[in-house]
Amino acid sequence: MLANLLRKLETRAPWLGTLLGNRLDLEVPAYMVSLTVHALFLVLLALAGHRVHQVVQREFRSQVLDSALSASESTFQDLDQSAEPPSMTPTAGSFAPNLATTITSVPSWASVIPVTADPTQATGTVSPKLARLDVRRATEIVLPTATMLGQAVSIKGNGAVHVGGVEGAVDRIAVEILHRLEQGRTLVVWAFDASGSLQAERQRLSKHIETVYTHITQLDENHLSADKGLLTLVVAFGEDRKAMTPKPTAELSEILDAIGEVPTDETGVESTFTTVAEILRRWGRYKDSAGQVYHPMIIVVTDEVGDDENRLEESIELAQRNKVPVYVLGSQSLFGRVEGYMDYVDPKTKRVWHHVSVHQGPESAILEQIRLPFWYDGPQFDILEAGFGPYALSRLASATGGIYFVTRFTGRRMGFDPARMKEYKPDWVRRDQYEAVIARSPLRQAVINAAQITQQRLPGMPTLVFPAVESPEFKEVMATNQAKAERTAYTVDEALGPITAAAKLRDRETSRRWQAHFDLVRGRLLAMKVRCYEYNWACARFKKDPPKFKNPKANAWRLVPDTAIQYSEKAAAAARDADRLLHRVIQEHPGTPWALLAQRELKDPFGFKWVETHMPPPQRNNNNVEAAQRKKRNMTEAKPLAPPKL
Repeated sequence: MLANLLRKLETRAPWLGTLLGNRLDLEVPAYMVSLTVHALFLVLLALAGHRVHQVVQREFRSQVLDSALSASESTFQDLDQSAEPPSMTPTAGSFAPNLATTITSVPSWASVIPVTADPTQATGTVSPKLARLDVRRATEIVLPTATMLGQAVSIKGNGAVHVGGVEGAVDRIAVEILHRLEQGRTLVVWAFDASGSLQAERQRLSKHIETVYTHITQLDENHLSADKGLLTLVVAFGEDRKAMTPKPTAELSEILDAIGEVPTDETGVESTFTTVAEILRRWGRYKDSAGQVYHPMIIVVTDEVGDDENRLEESIELAQRNKVPVYVLGSQSLFGRVEGYMDYVDPKTKRVWHHVSVHQGPESAILEQIRLPFWYDGPQFDILEAGFGPYALSRLASATGGIYFVTRFTGRRMGFDPARMKEYKPDWVRRDQYEAVIARSPLRQAVINAAQITQQRLPGMPTLVFPAVESPEFKEVMATNQAKAERTAYTVDEALGPITAAAKLRDRETSRRWQAHFDLVRGRLLAMKVRCYEYNWACARFKKDPPKFKNPKANAWRLVPDTAIQYSEKAAAAARDADRLLHRVIQEHPGTPWALLAQRELKDPFGFKWVETHMPPPQRNNNNVEAAQRKKRNMTEAKPLAPPKL
């Protein structure tokens, strides 16, 4: 058998006969034959592995080279009206790596892809970390150099790029402009929101524009931007629109002057989508005087959604038809809220206005979160950022192949890990498509209904401190605060009805976002219902059988949170359900806004008990009283100043 095997090997490999001396019938010890055969097999396997490795290496290099686009080839194939309809799934755009959010301030837990200062490595051997990622256009990426971002960046993808501030955003945009230049001559249209809320940021941004164009020149090895290959136009918009440059220009000084001359619009109206549509109509197919065709790209700089969202789909259709990507530099949207607030300094009077309303949300097509005040001391989380842009602007960017750059224009607010939040991203589809999906899901309908019902201004927490029963104000204080609890309980019951009916469908919901929505909404509504019933029960028992002070210094009564639920066994069961649901949110969705709000609701027990306390009597000072009355009269007589419109 062994001899036959060796003869077969000799037939397939003639050199084997020479190696063995053509002496297959030679009598050799068995162990020598075995060693020889095994050694030959190892040699053959090594040669085959080496051959396969060479083939794989050649194929991989060939794929990298073949994936580079020619000057005449378009990256807008998915937006070609003659092709398949473009997918409405939010992506990082045709000109950005479709990976995940970019963080310019990288936390220690983040997986970091080091950025090399040598731009030639972008087209050379792909680093092992990048090669392991699922990248459709990794070989086409022009990675920013270390001089551009000044630090390592983590490239991930969910339709938005997180940048610490305006500086990081405009640096990243330099890379996007280079991608556009690879297709041919490029026209960059900067559209600046002229509202007062962005005045300081416009001044800061103008200082970095020169650096952006310098970076483009440094990275433009083929000199694609030279000889007017790159033109720029600056447009300001508020209620109206104005081109700040008479015509597209290649002169950096003219660009900087135009940005610095953007006037402040005091109407408080932002015609964002109308402006995008008009830019597309005017410059969507731009040709210069010599007939040279340019590929436009629009960059919108704004910290608000805009007041003409009804023109969103029109602007998207125009952008897709003209194959123009729209990028947005904007603030984070507010989680479950429409209006945000900011402090504003009037540039003329230097007066500081606090808590001025600005339209910054929501992140979804329709509000998906309830508006319910928290009881007891602690934050209300009215301003909470989940890391996404507002729905309309995010959809505009993702549907046109652009990017929404999440920038911090004002203040420091709480943020969440973009990598974790990726699986909770909103549905940036057309509003009618969004509503159709909601209509097919009783569970999602219940969440939307609860969100709408609770948008009314509910009273906050009723008082927890009551005067002695013998005091003249006791009855009034008791009645006023019981009415607050009853008012809240009525709205909570109304919102809870559809939620309870849809509870049996909870385990059929596959979306992580909607799972978190439903559990948090149901848990918070149940918790608030129990609190309201327990509060009124405690007050009713107190009025029926008022306790007596045991401490001679005590002169008032206080309600404090307690774990015991005394209203009824149904109330106790509801409290257990609320506790279970809120803990499930914390366990299944850690590090998210839903977990944060669930923790806030669980901070205090749902029940109440009475304890006696001492309240110092109010200090009456006739002088202070008269001064307060005079101040009140003056404020009534003087016409209050209207807050600025931002």
